[in-house]
Amino acid sequence: MNMPSVKSLTKVKCEPGKRGVRRIAMLNKLFMKNITDILSTGTVKILPNLQSINVFWVCKGDASDVQTEALLHSIAGPLRHELSTLRLMGEVPYIVFVKDRQESQTVDLDRRLAIADYGEDYTPTEIGHLLRTDFTLNTKLSPEVKAKIKQLEEKIYDSEDPIPEMTHNVYGLDHAKILNRLLGARRKTRDAWDSIKAEAPCITYRVEPKTSNIDTGKQKKDLSEFLLQRQIQQNKLYKKLRSERKNVEIEQIEEEPDYIEEDYYEDEEDYEFEEDDRKK
Repeated sequence: MNMPSVKSLTKVKCEPGKRGVRRIAMLNKLFMKNITDILSTGTVKILPNLQSINVFWVCKGDASDVQTEALLHSIAGPLRHELSTLRLMGEVPYIVFVKDRQESQTVDLDRRLAIADYGEDYTPTEIGHLLRTDFTLNTKLSPEVKAKIKQLEEKIYDSEDPIPEMTHNVYGLDHAKILNRLLGARRKTRDAWDSIKAEAPCITYRVEPKTSNIDTGKQKKDLSEFLLQRQIQQNKLYKKLRSERKNVEIEQIEEEPDYIEEDYYEDEEDYEFEEDDRKK
């Protein structure tokens, strides 16, 4: 089976309209989301004729780019199959992996600048390896020099300036002074109310707190006794109502046969009168 070439796939025969542009933008976002779930990529762009999808990949600018490009071309078919199973559209276009030119030019420029600055034999190292948490001294010192260094360190430690007192004048305002004035005004108001209350007794709406001398244990005991008595009374009332209901039912049962017999006797008399009339 002859596979289509990249040139034939990327050739645009006609420009899409406004609806086609919106559809292409939506498909770009859709394929970008689903392709990035499978592999890492920078940009995904579908052609206007919907014949292929250009997946741009970032290069490093070294010999590994050739191997990466061959590997990506080998997985184009399986990736298209995975996208077909998601039912994104009727027929998923062919996938073409394209090297990002802007990124490749940036990498090539950085490489050329590094050669110009450091030479061709320069091998870059990670910046994190150059960082150290402490200093090391390779020169061996005599005990006398070490003792003098220790004395100097102690003197420097002792001669440190004391920590200044924290001030409250933020933005030029003395907050401590303002707070003291507010507390003083509050204290004066409270003292004035206390003096009025002590000198002239008058009606006030302030309720003084009273100490509660209520025995909670006794309250619980009285409440339990009250509930018990109430339950007993309810049981008695229920039994009384039940007995009265039974008596009423018994009386109704005893009265029912009398009504039936009276009706039967009345029917008999009527029947006898009818027979006498017939004989006559």
